[in-house]
Amino acid sequence: MATSEAGRDWLKTLWPASFKGVPFYFEQDKEEGGRGLVVHSFPNRDDPFVEDLGEEPRVYSGSAYVHGDSADALATALKAALASRGAGMLVVPYFGPVTVHCQSFERATQRDQMGYVAFELKFVRKGAASGLVSVPLLQNVGFVAADALASVLAQSFPATIATVGKAALVVAAVTDTLSEGAAALDVIRQSYPVDPKVSAVVRDAVPLVVGSFATSITNDAVPGAAATAAVASLIGLVRQTMDAMPAVSAVRAALELVASFPSVSVSGAAYLTPTQKLAADNAAAASRAVRLAALIAYAEAILRTSFAARPDGVTARGEVAERFEAELYQTDGADNAALFVAIEALRDRVIDWLTRTIANLAPVITVESNRQRPSLDLAWILYADPARADELVARNAVRNPFLMPREITALSR
Repeated sequence: MATSEAGRDWLKTLWPASFKGVPFYFEQDKEEGGRGLVVHSFPNRDDPFVEDLGEEPRVYSGSAYVHGDSADALATALKAALASRGAGMLVVPYFGPVTVHCQSFERATQRDQMGYVAFELKFVRKGAASGLVSVPLLQNVGFVAADALASVLAQSFPATIATVGKAALVVAAVTDTLSEGAAALDVIRQSYPVDPKVSAVVRDAVPLVVGSFATSITNDAVPGAAATAAVASLIGLVRQTMDAMPAVSAVRAALELVASFPSVSVSGAAYLTPTQKLAADNAAAASRAVRLAALIAYAEAILRTSFAARPDGVTARGEVAERFEAELYQTDGADNAALFVAIEALRDRVIDWLTRTIANLAPVITVESNRQRPSLDLAWILYADPARADELVARNAVRNPFLMPREITALSR
């Protein structure tokens, strides 16, 4: 910075103005920005709720000019740069370079100012690299990621176990664990509301699948093929069962199945024989396969869930991140690289969908009343819709809808 005892030498510290490398002069320039705020007002409430939608687009504008004997050529070059596709570097004399898109320009000349061409310019700061993806598309991408993880899990499972030529104890550690997973699924089928037709299909399929585990993996003619088929069958049954439930029930059922097969490794315990260690490793790998099958169904259930309020979506997003992070922590080593990437991709896709969904949900606010009112009255005051009275009762866990508390929580819209 050029300074002296007399003060700053501004002319030496200003940046020469240009756009996409084409020089010009600013007569004056302006920068406009702010926050996108939506102010919500409510009957009988003095304080509005201000919702912050994020930063407004940053706009740069001003009066610019070129001059000299080649003003016409300079103006032509500047117009070409302003009209060109894509973002470019705008250099503002006071504040330096910023990446912007040219939104509009207007050229003006006057007959008594030969050799001088003026422009009115308007730029918008560069934003995201791509447009926002729709919520339904993000949801579909999540289901595709679930399919991908199911395929990778089945294909990679044989590499995580050792059964060919091994003792019966070692093979049984795989077949018994997978059979326990199928049996746990059958219990869940009977404990949750499942579509009757699908329930009957799963009921008949479970014994067949359990029987195939014991025979095919034990007598595996092609190493790995039977193990892949066994895990693929189990994953298919889990997803089929959960998909036939209401989304909220499927979330609980999937997490119940995950909890039934915790991540416990005893392969390094000193008191185990080599065969027992191998059996323990096989059991741990099979347990992880069951957990991941349940997590796939859990992710799909989340993608089918309709959230009423923003806090509900925020809570679900945190739980998804925590559940998958725990599984990613257990999936280490180069042999598990493809499985790690598939788990991470499904987690990220579900979180992306939740993040976009949350943005469209109503926040929860606190509403105060000067006296106790019936839920119908409050629903009319807040929403002009008495049909939403049950929503207020359920959200606030009220026993008597005729005497709502003076302070309740409600959706802002």
